[in-house]
Amino acid sequence: MPPACRPGTAAVAAVVVGVAVALALRGYAHTAVASGPTGDEPPLLGPRVRAWYRGVLAPFEDQLVVWRVHPDLLTFAQLGVSILAGAAFWAGWIFVAGWLTILAGTLDILDGGVARRNGAAGRRGALVDSVVDRYSEFATFLGLGAFFRDDWVLLAVAVAAFASLMVSYTRARAEGLGVALSAGRAQRPERYVVLGFGAWLSGLVAHLACPVLGHPTHAVLGAAVVLLAALSAWTALARARLAARELQGGAG
Repeated sequence: MPPACRPGTAAVAAVVVGVAVALALRGYAHTAVASGPTGDEPPLLGPRVRAWYRGVLAPFEDQLVVWRVHPDLLTFAQLGVSILAGAAFWAGWIFVAGWLTILAGTLDILDGGVARRNGAAGRRGALVDSVVDRYSEFATFLGLGAFFRDDWVLLAVAVAAFASLMVSYTRARAEGLGVALSAGRAQRPERYVVLGFGAWLSGLVAHLACPVLGHPTHAVLGAAVVLLAALSAWTALARARLAARELQGGAG
């Protein structure tokens, strides 16, 4: 069963999260990154945000390299966490599901970094990573769909799931045809951020507003899913347009 209303606990959690966000912003303000070409569709999370988060993860990545952790272990750990996130969504534990989604995204970043530093990066690892990513997304969206099974947001979940798969498929198909394609507003990190932060924020708001409404509401999560669906659909179409333009130019 979903957790009961706990406004007091949610208020304490909100303070803790607020302090964490303030410290994160302070670190972000001191992060420098060289500017580069943004492309036709630069990601929502720019290079400075990505550089800051990689800096946060650097000590963990260093330790994983020292321990000689195989990247595949992190890849399948991401799958396991994504399954747990889907189960948490299904059970209505939205705040927990949000943090699990963010953890899955973090593991997705770490496995690539560890693979490069261990010299394990290659075509076989790229294939395993891509396949596991699709299963991970399916597990999360399955739980999300189960949570919204009696709500109109289920349609947005379906669109978000399909569009997210199309974002990855369009890139893979384009690269198979010789077109390098990495542009797009909602790439995997952006999808993790929108869904993960949308979920834990929805969990906080649901409990804080519970005394007023008399019951939890997850309108914030619904809005995050709608935003995710729109961004993913736009990114898939934009990538298809860019790839078609490159292929047409090459044919000429």
